[in-house]
Amino acid sequence: MEVGKLISLNTLNVGNNNLNGAIPETIGNLRALQVLNLQGCRFTGNVQEEISKLSSLTYLNIAQNDFEGELPASFGKLSNLVYFLAASAGLSGRIPEQLGNCKKLKVLNLSFNSLYGTLPDGLAGLESIESLILDSNHLSGPLPNWVSNWKRIESIMLAKNFFNGSLPPLHLPSLTLLDVNTNMLSGELPPEICNAESLASLSLSDNNFTGNIDNSFRKCLNLTDLVLSGNDLFGKIPAYLGELHLVTLELSKNQFFGRIPDQLWESKSLMEISLSYNFLEGQIPMGVAKVSSLQRLQLDNNHFEGRIPSSIGELKNLTNLSLHGNNLTGEIPLELFECTMLVSLDLGSNMLTGQIPKSISKLKLLDNLVLSNNKFSGSIPEEICSGFQKVPLPDSEFTQHYGMLDLSNNEFVGPIPASIEQCIVVTELLLKGNKLSGTIPIGISGLANLTLLDLSFNSLTGPAVSQLFSIRNLQGLVLSHNRLNGSIPDNLGSMMPSLAKLDLSNNRLTGLLPSSIFGVKSLTNLDISMNSFSGPISLDLGTTSALLVLNASNNLFSGSLGNSFSNLTTLSILDIHNNMITGSVPSSLSNLDTLTYLDFSNNKFQGSVPCNICNIEGLAFVNFSGNRFTGHVPETCAKTKPCTPKQPNFPSRYPHAPVLTGASVWAIALGATFISLVLLVCLLRWTMLKQEAAILDQGKGKIVTAIEPESTDELLGKKRKEPLSINIATFEHSLLRIDPADILSATENFSKTYIIGDGGFGTVYRASLPEGRIIAVKRLNGGHLHGDREFLAEMETIGKVKHESLVPLLGYCVFADERFLIYEYMENGSLDVWLRNRADAVEALDWPTRFKICLGSARGLAFLHHGICSPHYPQRHQVKQYLVG
Repeated sequence: MEVGKLISLNTLNVGNNNLNGAIPETIGNLRALQVLNLQGCRFTGNVQEEISKLSSLTYLNIAQNDFEGELPASFGKLSNLVYFLAASAGLSGRIPEQLGNCKKLKVLNLSFNSLYGTLPDGLAGLESIESLILDSNHLSGPLPNWVSNWKRIESIMLAKNFFNGSLPPLHLPSLTLLDVNTNMLSGELPPEICNAESLASLSLSDNNFTGNIDNSFRKCLNLTDLVLSGNDLFGKIPAYLGELHLVTLELSKNQFFGRIPDQLWESKSLMEISLSYNFLEGQIPMGVAKVSSLQRLQLDNNHFEGRIPSSIGELKNLTNLSLHGNNLTGEIPLELFECTMLVSLDLGSNMLTGQIPKSISKLKLLDNLVLSNNKFSGSIPEEICSGFQKVPLPDSEFTQHYGMLDLSNNEFVGPIPASIEQCIVVTELLLKGNKLSGTIPIGISGLANLTLLDLSFNSLTGPAVSQLFSIRNLQGLVLSHNRLNGSIPDNLGSMMPSLAKLDLSNNRLTGLLPSSIFGVKSLTNLDISMNSFSGPISLDLGTTSALLVLNASNNLFSGSLGNSFSNLTTLSILDIHNNMITGSVPSSLSNLDTLTYLDFSNNKFQGSVPCNICNIEGLAFVNFSGNRFTGHVPETCAKTKPCTPKQPNFPSRYPHAPVLTGASVWAIALGATFISLVLLVCLLRWTMLKQEAAILDQGKGKIVTAIEPESTDELLGKKRKEPLSINIATFEHSLLRIDPADILSATENFSKTYIIGDGGFGTVYRASLPEGRIIAVKRLNGGHLHGDREFLAEMETIGKVKHESLVPLLGYCVFADERFLIYEYMENGSLDVWLRNRADAVEALDWPTRFKICLGSARGLAFLHHGICSPHYPQRHQVKQYLVG
């Protein structure tokens, strides 16, 4: 029987089935229908306009389908509609104005679609509306003032859109929840927000709100959840917040400064305090224990100093504590381990000392422990895994689970405790950068949930436990810079199907490299350099791979390279220097069109120079030296300048320099190669002694740069080795490697019209990358040597630090004598443009803005002088060097 013949039907519920196709047109015949539920089916096509004929309809649910196109404007005829639910329905287009005619509508949910445009004025007529849910769309424009017409509205959810402008007046007596997080709203937060006298939950996070909150929420007496994180709010945290009945207070990622007011610790209701990523200072007071209801305390990435207060152990309900990234000193107080409900404890990146107390065994629920980047010493206690044993419950509002055990970059000694096998829920085990010795406990192989294991930069010995290669969920295995021996199992490819990064470099491993390793579909980074592997590097016929980085240098590999290497079509870095590989270089390698770095030096290759490889457009570094290539350079090579990067035509800094012929250039290049290599070795040795920035292979004179992952996210990244002695592993985030041709195109051959800054070390240009991103490009002056000096100086300082008052370094470009540094573009320009005594000043700066600029400048300078390991002292300061964000 057709649905359209059921003319007396008043309820049709077919939700959560596997229906497909379009809604039948005959559905419009069901004139008596009051309830229509089509949720969770697989309906496609346009939303059936015939539904608008169902004049008796009070409940309509078309959520979780695969419709396309706009919502029919005729739905405005559904005058009896009370509930309209269309979340995740595949809708696009604008919200129809006619929906405002549904005068009885109480709940409108159009979230998680692709709706765009402004809120239509017709919605002002929804006089019965109680709940409006439009989050996760592409809606834009200002929030209209007519929102105050909705006297019955209880909840407004507009998060994750593109709304802009300021908050409108909220004369909404019934409003209890307002969520507009992740939009583009701006302006200050006025006290009129509290005109919504019933307001209990307010989320304004991840917008562009500015100013202080000294009086903004003083009269919001019913407020329980205040979420303001991710804005540009500044000033001191007001004391009145401790007098409200708040349960949640999130002020993270703003610019609050000063001390936390004592009144905040007097609260009897707070369960979450999140103040991370601000400029708060002073000591964490003993009074923190007064907030007995506290479950989550986030004070990370501020400027707190002194010791962790022992009174913190009185917070018996505490589940999450993060003090990461401060200046805390002293030992971990034993009282902390009385917080037996702790699930996550993060004390990383401080200056804490001493040993990990054995009383850590009291934290039975712990499944996330971060103590990295401190000065802890002694051995890792056997009790370290007293937690990490219970399968965690689902995340709650105040308790999140991570499964990380991070003790990296401390001074721990002795063996890895055998009890590590008891950390059954750990997903990331990070012990790198310590002084651990002994063998790797075999029990680690039983950690079935492990996705990242990093034991690098220790003094571990013995065989690289073959059982480690049987952890099927492992995505990253980093054992580099130890003294491990043994070999890689033949069937590695089938044992670790999820592996993304394998770094076994700088060990004493031997044996053959199994061809099955290239069959791991997820593998992107393979580094086995500085070992004693032997035999051929071979791939099985038909192997396909996602490999980006292959470093097999400084081993004993022999034999020839087969044409199957051309199957590694995603390869960006190929480094096999310092081996004993023979035969000719396969011409099929020219198919690797994503290659940027190629080093075949110091092998036993024969035949002619493989010119076609050097025609790869993105190739930036090639080294074939130290082989047995013979014969003449082919004529085509001389014409196309092979074996060097494809050179864009940069405007010359020296326009009157004589021009050499192609033959002259080639002859000079061959004659200068030997001298250049000698000078390079001397320079690298000097750099090593001065900066200790790299590891020198004394047998061959090559700099080896380690690439270490900082997190699981980096496993899937694309870090590259550079011919300059820059240790990429020391950068907090991956740096962009910009194509010189893109820079040339974006600045129209460095046209003066793109200049936005000028100084003693270089000129700064505004540039737009092909994907549309606006950047600032600093072109360094002075040729290769002087440019390198300034280039390396900025890379080693500004490039490695993160501070809100410093313009972040995004990337770089090295090409011939050219050196470029890529910075985030500051659209407001330099401070001198904004000064009042300038004729071309944009506008007068008010005093709060002046204070904010002074404060940011002072913090940036203080950080440069005192906040980094090698203080950076600028030679002079000019107003044009200060940028307005």
